[in-house]
Amino acid sequence: METLRRPLKDHVYDYISSRIDAGELSAGDRVSEQAICDAMGVSRTPVREALIQLASDGYLDNLPRRGFRVRGFDQQNAVEVFEIMGPLDGQAAYLACPLLTDEDIMQLKFLVGSMDLAIQGGLIRKYDDIQRDFHLTYFNRCGNDRLRDMISQLERCFIKRDYETVDQETACKLLNKANSEHAHILELFEARDATAVRDYVRDVHWNTENAQFTVW
Repeated sequence: METLRRPLKDHVYDYISSRIDAGELSAGDRVSEQAICDAMGVSRTPVREALIQLASDGYLDNLPRRGFRVRGFDQQNAVEVFEIMGPLDGQAAYLACPLLTDEDIMQLKFLVGSMDLAIQGGLIRKYDDIQRDFHLTYFNRCGNDRLRDMISQLERCFIKRDYETVDQETACKLLNKANSEHAHILELFEARDATAVRDYVRDVHWNTENAQFTVW
């Protein structure tokens, strides 16, 4: 069976977004098409396509006759996204609750435990990866593709989290609090309480007070 090859544009997209995530490109930095072409050994076409997609997804600003630059994600942006994500994520949890299988519940338990281990080890980026998997587990069971796509689009705003603005001890406290919320979400899923899990995800997990830690 042949393995489907990803379009070259997608590889360029990943390369640029990973540089933003790593802090190699910061808010306001210009993204040079030619520099990307040279670094990846590709033509301008896939680079241009990737840049346009990154601008569409909110990572870059497309400035007429001046090219592309990295868009910042300030406090107001973060609050606005949290206000939208809360109801959307809550509704996804509500729809998924009666549809989650025993295997899904076991997976969620495993991921909560894995996040605890990541926090204990100071592996913040690993924690972020695992928490995305936690939410994706029930997103994929919600049965509403349009809702899932809307959430996926907004999640792209959280390409990186600025935990470096706080010390390691404070960061761990923040993550422990967040993971205790994941554990409670799991408990509500196990109880098959769709209304409670919707309200908790919306009102507690996406409380706008937490938005400051997604600013970049």
